Amino acid sequence: MSGRAVPAPGPMTLLREAVMDAHNEERQRWHVPPLVWNQRLADDALTHARQLAHMGQLKHASMAGRARPQGENLWMGTRGAYSYHQMMNGFLEERTDYVAGAVPNISRTGNWSDTGHYSQIIWRTTTAVGCAVASSRDYDFLVCRYDPAGNVWGKRADDADRNAPAIAMGGKTRARSYSISYNWP
Repeated sequence: MSGRAVPAPGPMTLLREAVMDAHNEERQRWHVPPLVWNQRLADDALTHARQLAHMGQLKHASMAGRARPQGENLWMGTRGAYSYHQMMNGFLEERTDYVAGAVPNISRTGNWSDTGHYSQIIWRTTTAVGCAVASSRDYDFLVCRYDPAGNVWGKRADDADRNAPAIAMGGKTRARSYSISYNWP
């Protein structure tokens, strides 16, 4: 055994692990291929997370100047109060209201945005994700970017895969978060 200490994983490594575990475990439930981490998406996410921290509010990024559409999930919570896994669970808890239908008919509540984070996570044709967190004095801001974007109007997340699991009804998500994609008509 060597006397060299192994450094603890840094925050970005822990974030990446939490993101990939949460996304790919849920995607496995739906029999869709796993996502890969994309550092370009993570860098884009960090830029926007820093802007949100500076503004102190959640707001989706503009598509201006982007070569191709990206999906985007946003989350904010009290600074230091949530682990990366808890942040991801805020998105995943939307499964309780998710209905496997074509966007916008994907929520038991009648409001597609109540399950938009979740549908982006399980969107079959999405292949890559990158996320980042930035903090203001009071809040942490998580931004996840997806390529290609999901939540395409009139399309299904599961690509008509009827082997998807049954989703039990339950409680509401408590995260303040927003999901959007930019492939709208």
